[in-house]
Amino acid sequence: MTQQMEWGLLVVIYLYTAGISAGLFAISGLATYLGGGRYRRLARLGALLAPWPIMLGLAMLVFDLGRPLHFWLLFTTLQYTSPMSIGSWLLTLFVVIALAYLVVWLPRPLRNLVRLPATWSDLTALRRWQPLDERLVRRGRGVLAAVGFPIALGVGMYTGVLLGAIPARPFWNTPMVAQLFLFSALSTGVAFLLLVAALIGRWVDREALRHERHLLISVDAVLIVLEIFLIIPFFLHQSLNTWSAAASLQLVLGGPYTAPFWGGVIVVGLLAPLAIEGYELFPLILKEGALKYSRLLGIISSLLVLVGGFFLRYVFVYAGQASHLLPVIAR
Repeated sequence: MTQQMEWGLLVVIYLYTAGISAGLFAISGLATYLGGGRYRRLARLGALLAPWPIMLGLAMLVFDLGRPLHFWLLFTTLQYTSPMSIGSWLLTLFVVIALAYLVVWLPRPLRNLVRLPATWSDLTALRRWQPLDERLVRRGRGVLAAVGFPIALGVGMYTGVLLGAIPARPFWNTPMVAQLFLFSALSTGVAFLLLVAALIGRWVDREALRHERHLLISVDAVLIVLEIFLIIPFFLHQSLNTWSAAASLQLVLGGPYTAPFWGGVIVVGLLAPLAIEGYELFPLILKEGALKYSRLLGIISSLLVLVGGFFLRYVFVYAGQASHLLPVIAR
């Protein structure tokens, strides 16, 4: 019997791009408060990039609904028991905050093109609208970073909650899916920022880039280790859960998703970039020298993490749907 997949590649891309945006915003917010301004360029770069991946993913998801003109119906009600309803509002709030965060980090000539009314009476008098006040901009950066950070974490986790909330899919039905997707979202966001920073690195101060790269690869290495330590208990949990959950593991243990999981996720997305980042951090760990910096290695490790993050969502979306035919039997 041919199995029909209700969620296809567009859903995978949506989950992937939402995770990247969440990670970009989170690392930008973190950089805003770290180092006394040392990581200001990272904060700006993350802010300028954060809204676009998720907006692209949402646009693709709308067309995947079959009736794209009816997508607004998701926002007519808020159902507290529906992960999709809560997620729709969470994503909307995140996009609004991310766009506002982008505006306050724009270079001044571009930011001056954005005008707001100084008073309520000016609301209908467009000619009296004024550029953003510099004090408001500086304050807005900190406030939006602080408010948006937990919302970004919520978006990163939501992409996994959306799957884990479906008990009829034994491959998904564990809270570890949400945690794994959160750490993967943060890691892909860091990798995207690393990639862009490496690509434009020739036009910026090399010493500043070294400090920024030290922060990013340190954070990413920790996130990759956390992902590995979540995948191990995921397998243990599933193997000791219901017969259905244990049997669903065969999809990645010799089944059709074995190569994408072990090759794409584990080797390409986790072990290979961790080895590269470990090589760069090794002198610092042993306190025997400075961070080893290679623009080429930075680009390679970032691309590996991004490819692995995509495969993670691909495997979970497709393997989860393939597991619904298995019998649910208590062990």
